[in-house]
Amino acid sequence: MDALNIAASGLQAAQAQFNVTANNIANQNTPGYAAQRVDLAALPDGGVAVEGIQSTGTAVDPATELANLKQTALYYDANGMVIRTTDQMYGSLLNILDTDDRNGDWDRS
Repeated sequence: MDALNIAASGLQAAQAQFNVTANNIANQNTPGYAAQRVDLAALPDGGVAVEGIQSTGTAVDPATELANLKQTALYYDANGMVIRTTDQMYGSLLNILDTDDRNGDWDRS
């Protein structure tokens, strides 16, 4: 289950980054608004956590926000792929164990 937890933390981090990017784009013409960035931290057992959201102190740059959006979409897709692959692996393992059990091949000792 570690792979699922790690990927879920990645999805949550990507969602936070999507939210900040959307907020930056929505406020790019707001006087005095400074772009924000998500601070991420690696978790000891794997995965990532959102430590906070910081102001960069600079104006919103649409090109930077577009690059951040594309990068975050890649992170989101990669973590989704980990979840799908892990689900398939667990499903295959359960099928193997079920087949072995029906054939009497599974040693329960």
